[in-house]
Amino acid sequence: MFSIEQMTNEEYHSSPALSASGAKTIAMESLADYKYGEREPTRAMLLGTATHTLVFEPHLVGTIFHTDARANSNAYKDLLAEAEEAGGVLLTTKEYEVARRSAEAVRANPDAAELLSGDLVVEQSMFLRDEIFNIDLRCRPDGWRKDTATLIDLKTTVDPSPEGFAKAAANFGYHIQDQFYRRCMMLCGQEVDRFVFICVGKKAPFKVGVYELCGQSLMEGGAAVEYALQKYSEAIKTDVWGYDFGKTQTVEIPRWAFKFTHGE
Repeated sequence: MFSIEQMTNEEYHSSPALSASGAKTIAMESLADYKYGEREPTRAMLLGTATHTLVFEPHLVGTIFHTDARANSNAYKDLLAEAEEAGGVLLTTKEYEVARRSAEAVRANPDAAELLSGDLVVEQSMFLRDEIFNIDLRCRPDGWRKDTATLIDLKTTVDPSPEGFAKAAANFGYHIQDQFYRRCMMLCGQEVDRFVFICVGKKAPFKVGVYELCGQSLMEGGAAVEYALQKYSEAIKTDVWGYDFGKTQTVEIPRWAFKFTHGE
């Protein structure tokens, strides 16, 4: 059972169904972090949202507000209220220029531009039931090229080089995101042949990298998804949202810290 819907970002995130970010938190941190962790929006997230809009939905440029007013001024507060009412974001003028130039760089990259053409569906919300684990899941791909069965995800990053992306993929669980989205799409009866990440730097010259993860990385991501879904399914039944340490144990300081005994 599944549904494919168009809805606002706020409506989508209000759903209790498990998302890719939730699965990543469970796999890379713990059930406790998923259930009780606090995550406040950051400036980097707002910048990423604005860049995403300018890349995938440039006709919505009017929802991106920017100002040089101080954050504690009435002018800023009034504009913030206007941005929220429009379902948009408020950036500093400097941040807006970064988002604008990042989006221009993405669309100037031939491979990225080709991915963003064709039968492209943006932010399609999908809700489904995973009958294997008996849990509800959701996903909302940045871009879905229906004509080529390709999922597209945009990342703003400090280092868009291949090495930088590989490190970010490991640190932020992009391999888990890839496999979670593929699983959701499959359960919705939708074919996915490729999952492509478009990465753009946050400063001039706003370099752009276009990447797919290797088979071994995807195997690791798939195993992480299975682990997260199993843990989540058990927690739903038991209402126990714990983590993997807490009892008394003995630990060793890192090997690089041994100076006088050389770890002997």
